[in-house]
Amino acid sequence: MRLVELYKTYVFFTGRFDDSNTEKLRVAARESDADVHLFDFDPKCIDWEDYIMNTHIPGLTKYSMKP
Repeated sequence: MRLVELYKTYVFFTGRFDDSNTEKLRVAARESDADVHLFDFDPKCIDWEDYIMNTHIPGLTKYSMKP
């Protein structure tokens, strides 16, 4: 129930996350051919549901919400 209380402020969040700088970095790396494999990441490929449920929330529970 503590997690519900923690995240309830975000339920109605209608903001937009901007990753334009990340995309610019990826494009610049592709165009310059400079270590493209080092910058080969795309936040659109992340399984966000899996991340939140199996990484983020357990981490919060373990490290931030100690009684």
